[in-house]
Amino acid sequence: MARILIADDDPDYLSAFTEGLSVVGHDIRGVTTGSEAIAELDGGTFDLVFLDVFMQGGGAITLIHDVSRVAPGVPIVVITGKAGMLDSPILKDGMRLASAKIAKTATLSSLDQLVHRLTRASRT
Repeated sequence: MARILIADDDPDYLSAFTEGLSVVGHDIRGVTTGSEAIAELDGGTFDLVFLDVFMQGGGAITLIHDVSRVAPGVPIVVITGKAGMLDSPILKDGMRLASAKIAKTATLSSLDQLVHRLTRASRT
């Protein structure tokens, strides 16, 4: 079981994402803004962070550096509903600190595998 923070401003996606990962046994905290994400990281310990690329008040491009500063060593996964953005040069450059980048269409099985891979790697 991993303790995971998910930051996404789409309430329907956030609900489905948190419920899905909870069902497979992970401890999930979902937030809808970057400031909430930083507050959660300041107040708790997480094994993994998912950040939406585009959110009100700043998405992953803005937050990734703050998350790395507040929670050094915690893997960060960038998520986006615009799969074409994953190959964008701007996104690639801005997301160098991300451990992985995925589309919101990823299956629960692939998300769970990613969680296990990244949390295992961060413990070694």
